[in-house]
Amino acid sequence: MGSLSVCPLCGFSMSQTILDKPAIPIFTRAGDESNKEFGVYKCILKQCEKCRHVFQPLSEDLKRALGLMYKSSKCAQISTPLGIGNWGKERALHLLEKLTRINKYKTESVLEIGCGSGYILKVLKEMGFQDLVGIEPSIEKTEKINGVLFLKEFVSKELSLNKKFDFIFSYNVYEHIEDIDNMTSFINNHLKVNGEIFIYTPNCHKSLITGDPEVFSHKHAQYFAENSIKYHLSKHEFEVTENLLDDYSIAVYARKMTKNYQNKPFIMRYNDYQKKLDEKLVKVENLLLKNKKIIIHGACNSLHNIIGWLGRDSDFLLVDNDNSKCGKIFFNKKVHDISSVNLEDFDTVLIVPTPFSDAIKSSYMQKGFCGQFVMVN
Repeated sequence: MGSLSVCPLCGFSMSQTILDKPAIPIFTRAGDESNKEFGVYKCILKQCEKCRHVFQPLSEDLKRALGLMYKSSKCAQISTPLGIGNWGKERALHLLEKLTRINKYKTESVLEIGCGSGYILKVLKEMGFQDLVGIEPSIEKTEKINGVLFLKEFVSKELSLNKKFDFIFSYNVYEHIEDIDNMTSFINNHLKVNGEIFIYTPNCHKSLITGDPEVFSHKHAQYFAENSIKYHLSKHEFEVTENLLDDYSIAVYARKMTKNYQNKPFIMRYNDYQKKLDEKLVKVENLLLKNKKIIIHGACNSLHNIIGWLGRDSDFLLVDNDNSKCGKIFFNKKVHDISSVNLEDFDTVLIVPTPFSDAIKSSYMQKGFCGQFVMVN
């Protein structure tokens, strides 16, 4: 049965609830020291009855909490910031591999929306880019650093930079924006006539089909599939010129249309998402009940959701290969590096991060682990 909840993609007022879980804290990369201070909120996902876009309806209390989080560089991001530690550097390299077409704009004007600490802009400056601007609400202040202008601002169509750009890009920003029409209107207002844009955002299609607990985050208002991002862009007269999509990410280049047309979403229904999710939660709970010699790999949003929705404290050793998390406390557990663990003391490794499960399994096998592996997905 549909309920009233306006779709941010097409404006239709009827939607289907595909996730309804109890209130848990907002996950942050800072660990237990900060993720509880902002309160707890229900976990709700809805799918539009018309265009099939999946979104999270944000309560006013949750909006206020997120607004505070986005003003803090410590809590603004879910994953380790680009360039921080081994994992942040790997993520940055992955983005730069997708962003290769930016190289032709070295002498032109470039704007990054949601630039975080500015790591990518600093790399571009070192590569010889001449006119770089970044917008980010979590930085301390508006300032120019080594020739790069950083603006402490929230993006909206009302914000005017009194300048147009040849290239505008964003990395893992669109999923956080409640009013995406507002966001893309800002881009339209600041893009030169022959300019180009690049948008990178999670691809939620496979995760919603399989019931992956990773997909939900209180910080994510939008849950895109390939066709939904194309549909949104076509509404604003952009056409995708290159699509670098994979199972877990959408990465598209787009320009203003040469012909007027509008993509249609044609996205499937995800009615079984919660049913499949609950099957995974039961699998994890049974494993934790039966096994006391268990490593859980992944101090991440997915594990945060699993523990919060199970509502129980369990005995396990928490391991992560992100060295910026090691030594911190997540879920009342100290995070260990795999190299510091005597693997002979354990008979099971539960691998939580879905996109990297094979690589994580291989790292344990290389270190001589001979027990069983269990994947969340």
